[in-house]
Amino acid sequence: MARKNKPKTPEKARPAPAKLNEMDIQVNELGQIERNFDIDKINQFLNENVPDKKFTDEKQ
Repeated sequence: MARKNKPKTPEKARPAPAKLNEMDIQVNELGQIERNFDIDKINQFLNENVPDKKFTDEKQ
């Protein structure tokens, strides 16, 4: 029998693990997010590593 080739899915970019080792995020029994990391540092990390779709010149 011939095998059918599966369509290749693009690999997702993964940040360096060393940058995420310090962060611990949990959801408590009330559904609230608890974290041991400053939200400003999380936003700074996202701003540096994730492109903002609002500022791209591509028209969809």
